[in-house]
Amino acid sequence: MAFISAADIFKLGQGAFRLWEYGFSKCKNAEKQYADFGSDIQYLARNLEKLSKVIQDVTKQIPETLSPEEHSWDLKSLLKICGDFRKTIRECETLLGDRSKFGGGRSGFVFNIQWNLTIEPEVMRLKDRVAFHNIKIATVLKPLETKLMLDLKDDIYKVHGDLASRITDVHETVLEALRKIEGHWTTNAQEASAQASVSPLETPRVPDYLETQFELAAKAINSELSDERNFPFYTGVNAFHHHFEQSTAVFKPEETSTGDFFAERTPDPAQYLNLMKGIWIIQKIKRGNEWAEASSDRLSDCYMKELEAKCLHEFSRFTTKEEPRKRLAEPDQRNISLLRGEEFRIWLDDGEGEDKFLSATDYLNEILRVSLLSSSRHRKQELVLIRRSDTKLEMQNFSSKTTGPPNREILRDHINLERAYFVPFYASPNSLPKALNIVFRGDESAEQDTALSFLKLQDVLDFQQAITAYKVVFNESNIKTLLFQATGFMSGKKMAEVGRIQIWYPRRLERCIPQPQSPGIESSHQRWSVNTASSTAFSEDKTLWTMVSSPVETADTTSYNFEMPSLPILVLFLKAEQSGKDEISFLAVQCMLILAILR
Repeated sequence: MAFISAADIFKLGQGAFRLWEYGFSKCKNAEKQYADFGSDIQYLARNLEKLSKVIQDVTKQIPETLSPEEHSWDLKSLLKICGDFRKTIRECETLLGDRSKFGGGRSGFVFNIQWNLTIEPEVMRLKDRVAFHNIKIATVLKPLETKLMLDLKDDIYKVHGDLASRITDVHETVLEALRKIEGHWTTNAQEASAQASVSPLETPRVPDYLETQFELAAKAINSELSDERNFPFYTGVNAFHHHFEQSTAVFKPEETSTGDFFAERTPDPAQYLNLMKGIWIIQKIKRGNEWAEASSDRLSDCYMKELEAKCLHEFSRFTTKEEPRKRLAEPDQRNISLLRGEEFRIWLDDGEGEDKFLSATDYLNEILRVSLLSSSRHRKQELVLIRRSDTKLEMQNFSSKTTGPPNREILRDHINLERAYFVPFYASPNSLPKALNIVFRGDESAEQDTALSFLKLQDVLDFQQAITAYKVVFNESNIKTLLFQATGFMSGKKMAEVGRIQIWYPRRLERCIPQPQSPGIESSHQRWSVNTASSTAFSEDKTLWTMVSSPVETADTTSYNFEMPSLPILVLFLKAEQSGKDEISFLAVQCMLILAILR
């Protein structure tokens, strides 16, 4: 890692602020992701300013006997801890400097952002990285100040020689010099020295049942971790921040009591699990060879003590005796055990600087993007379908946290449309109105089903269209059917069924990507292309049996080919009204038969 000086940090902070001014301070009509990106860059500029100020303030207090103008600080581990924010700022400058990707503006500023599908992944990648820098820089401020004060104390001792052999008045002179070196987080250098000499308290013990799960999760990614001496330091610190920022640290009990005191003081099981993961990671780091080597670096040592202090402070919320009514309650072990396996993972999917997001090609082939119901209120889920060929799709299920530094987890599932397996539980009469659930398998020969819970009816219908190649143009629930015996007129009622009726129209789900062009000019492609993505209400297609025309253009004339349309299908999802079994029958009737009956 290259050397970085206090002057470098100051210049980088100014550069980040100029970057925010240029790209974000006056932009209008920007996408939320872009606006949030600007806020993170502005926050980075302020954090770098704080970092620079810590160094400058201690530097200004160097005694004359140490030649302040010639003094330099050892900051070689700063970038290892915080990540290479220099590289991130350069990449942000490159992104914003490509004016072809954004709408231009006057006075050199970016105005009226025109969001582009090929640029969003790059923005999100850099936004996530900037946010992670911010978390680590904010954490390193106090350890850095302590490290600088301790370095200065050592330099003062070197100038005055071995104090043990000197007279008392010289010793008092040195102590007075240390007391005059003041800090933001520590009163003075003497206090910083006293705090550093105190052995840190032991971090809380992680329950055995969780420690076993964490061991298995860590080794599943890296088998070398069967020997705890191989546990990494810097990668472990990144994992700690990722989990701690999603832990009980973000849990705020309700100020107004709802009457259930225990429930009000119990955080989400996933939050408690993340706190335990953070504590476990710190304990493992300190047993590894990488830490044994890094601990000789004063800044790394101070930083680890800060992380331990964070863990102790947060865990004390569960054990405090001073304010028992503010004490948190640990979630029940059974509720923690019910969490999904991925919640127990230790390592980030990507190493720092190795961002794996959707490519521009994926965005151009994307046919569906919808939000899903998340299993945790602290995470959000999003489903994306990418068309790979006429018969192949790729389903990408994103999970990201709603607080702290953004981070995405992704699960991929390949779909063979000729062999896909789809169970529409949402169509069941027993299904609650807001329970839009399906069970899905990308290939019927796959070993495991995927359960998906949608937030909107239109979203589940769009997903259904992507799998079946039929668009739902009519949907009605709570219907009833009656089955009568053949003899007699409307006599001998035999069985009643309840269910849902839909009309499906043959149409493959596609997404038309708008082509950049001047306002008011309509291209030939756009005049004839049809956006078949069902993002609006399915009732918009009122005419189902019109002729389908396609233009055939020659040098002098334009002719049209007319084809008979494909016929819609009437679909019934039915369940016996009195049956105790949760079985649904499926009936599909081509609409030509219905037309004949109506005539």
